[in-house]
Amino acid sequence: MTKTGDDTDSLHIDEDLDLGCGTIKRHVFIKSASSTVRIPIKSTESLNCTVRSRHKSKTLSRKKTLTRYIYPRAPSRSESLIQPPSEYYEKDIYQHQYRHHQHQHHHCSHEQLFSQGQSLPDGCDMRFFIIRHGERVDRYFGSNWFMLAFDHLGQYRPYHINYPPELPSRPNKYFWALDTPLTRDGLNAAQNVGRVLGLNQFEPAYVYSSPAMRCIFTTYQILKGLGLENKLSIRIEPGLLELGAARFGMSFFLKPIDWYNYGINVDLSYQPIMQNIDPLERESAYYLRSKFIIRQIEQTHSNSSSPSTFNILIVGHATSPETLTWDLVGRQPNVYDLFTLSLNIGYLQMVITERQKNSKSWSLTEMPLQSTTLKWV
Repeated sequence: MTKTGDDTDSLHIDEDLDLGCGTIKRHVFIKSASSTVRIPIKSTESLNCTVRSRHKSKTLSRKKTLTRYIYPRAPSRSESLIQPPSEYYEKDIYQHQYRHHQHQHHHCSHEQLFSQGQSLPDGCDMRFFIIRHGERVDRYFGSNWFMLAFDHLGQYRPYHINYPPELPSRPNKYFWALDTPLTRDGLNAAQNVGRVLGLNQFEPAYVYSSPAMRCIFTTYQILKGLGLENKLSIRIEPGLLELGAARFGMSFFLKPIDWYNYGINVDLSYQPIMQNIDPLERESAYYLRSKFIIRQIEQTHSNSSSPSTFNILIVGHATSPETLTWDLVGRQPNVYDLFTLSLNIGYLQMVITERQKNSKSWSLTEMPLQSTTLKWV
């Protein structure tokens, strides 16, 4: 349908708007030289198409019928590889309830289980603090921020007050486009998160971070706010990378030894759960990878003999609060809404999951933190 000619089929959509009833009727017309086919479609169905505007004369523009001429386009990789099932649009099955007060799985009572971060005997024995990284430089200054931030010799020259004060050296400056740091505001905000956690006596026993630079800087600043930057080492886990972060490979991420030489307290003895990520990974595989990572972390620390609650800090990406908790609390994975969900997760936004001491079941919770500007998922 992309050719032009007398015998070429054309495709357009007519919409009849009934404002009184609040409904829209849509019909697909396939016109050819011989006949016209009228196909009704449901409002929930969609067509992969690209809208193109055509110049219309004044007489045609006076038509009351809303007509849009469209041409089919090739579906993207994610659309072609993952096709939603027919029951995807059933609201009762796939409706996403991501509010803490709407969660129906063993919701913990704040007053009964917590008193300034300490758990009661029948409370939780493990707690995950899953948080997104801070403000990215490329989202603030644009994707080509590094072109002006580095001179012809490769020296870092911050020309704006919101640039980070210093950065580690890299062999290729174009790696900054794939692995971006935090802004100065993002660094300060992450340190404030650490102060809030310390004020409420929620000090982590272990810390895991995605190998992305923005996540490691966020982790370091949180530990700095806690006063633990030199006492608690960071475990860099490639399995915490977000979907699509490894599409160009893993070589442009700094290695743990590079961070250690830069001055970040990294656990060099830590053996990652996953070393490499599939560059063509799809949403469904990403959910399963996240499930495997969080369960392995849980199993690693299940034999802890700590008398109080075992706090573990995990710094990831915008999708981490969703993909790392769905299996813990018994939710359905939102494979087709993952990108939309990630748009609602702000910088340094946090979700907390807790495991009951007796039943070993997990639940989401929202704790009353003092003097905090943290936003809950």
